[in-house]
Amino acid sequence: MYKFILGVLFFFVGNVLCAQNSSDVGIIVGANYYLGDINPNKQLYSSSPTLGFMYRYNFGSRYALRTSLGFGSLKGDDLDFDNQYQQSRAASFETELVEFSLQMEFNFQPFLVPLSSRAKRFSPYVTSGLSYISSSSTTSSFAIPMGIGCKYLIGKRWTAAVEWSFKKSFTDDLDGLSDPNKLNMSSNTFHNNDWMSFVGVTLTLQLFNDLQCHAYDRIIK
Repeated sequence: MYKFILGVLFFFVGNVLCAQNSSDVGIIVGANYYLGDINPNKQLYSSSPTLGFMYRYNFGSRYALRTSLGFGSLKGDDLDFDNQYQQSRAASFETELVEFSLQMEFNFQPFLVPLSSRAKRFSPYVTSGLSYISSSSTTSSFAIPMGIGCKYLIGKRWTAAVEWSFKKSFTDDLDGLSDPNKLNMSSNTFHNNDWMSFVGVTLTLQLFNDLQCHAYDRIIK
């Protein structure tokens, strides 16, 4: 019985150490831009700088759960487009945003910090989850983020990543235009609600680098 108790204690202590060793924190720097009634499909239109902070917990070499808090803005102006209806409407908006996000990451190659003998230093990844976008002057909304990126291990503790993501909101009023008469509705359901997009980089630092978890080395595939 005492061996069983010691085994249980060893398991829990080992998992606590591994959990500490597989966490990292960092910053997010990039730009937001808007897709909706004013800008149906022009990528990188009227991009605005954004800054954020991220915490990530790595479940082994393939999966990670991350949470982030970002600060930025969105803007758009009908007069930036040649569309006759938009020139006549002449609508515009600019709003400050705070975004909270919870997302899962999946690495296409084994990627682990610290780098093991079988892990890769570079890996593409995809991410998705749930965000809440709080706006200063237009409708706040939940959103579904979907992103792709590439991450690279710098040394033993730093990870840099480049990411491009799209966030589908649950409102058609993020730009202050609900378009009730459907005069500017796209035939593509992609634009039924407003979208926000982000392109940028992240830099994260591994916590508790002196703690090792050799069990991870055995499960990397």
